[in-house]
Amino acid sequence: MAADLGQPLGRADRPLGSASAPVTVIEYSSPTCPHCALYRREVAPKIEAEFVRSGKVRILFRPLLRNNVDLVIFMLADAQAESQTQPVLDAFYERQDEIVNSPSPEQTLREIARSAGIDRAKFDAALSAQSELNGLTKLSEQARNDFKVEGTPTFFINGKRITGAPSLEEMRNAITDALANK
Repeated sequence: MAADLGQPLGRADRPLGSASAPVTVIEYSSPTCPHCALYRREVAPKIEAEFVRSGKVRILFRPLLRNNVDLVIFMLADAQAESQTQPVLDAFYERQDEIVNSPSPEQTLREIARSAGIDRAKFDAALSAQSELNGLTKLSEQARNDFKVEGTPTFFINGKRITGAPSLEEMRNAITDALANK
């Protein structure tokens, strides 16, 4: 039996938007990926404003681990209250270039976490959560093995795959096509 894209393994989705939205966008992303960071900074806020707030789109953001830095960032974000998960992730995406070029990634991650309200004790506690680590690993394995996600960002719009960082127009067109086919 084929895996169901709507049933993530290891970690529950944290949807943005209405469950009754006619279009579901699943986004696999990594904070150390420059294309993901560009999409998250420049395109995602406009898609959310235009389509999510109007009730046309529901977004399911799913972590894809590419390295240990991604793992740390996702564990930190997931350890926060659900309403703070995306703002914490946004803080790291905003500083993606600084993170990947840092001579001391741990120090840079701690500094960004501190600026997002995560003190040393919360940082260390988040990284000791074995169940979170296992869940994020399982989710990434499912993406690679079952859905053939080979890179980031990768999107599924009502099941149709888009790879790479789409421009605002490309995303609008894909969503509009999905709406027309409902």
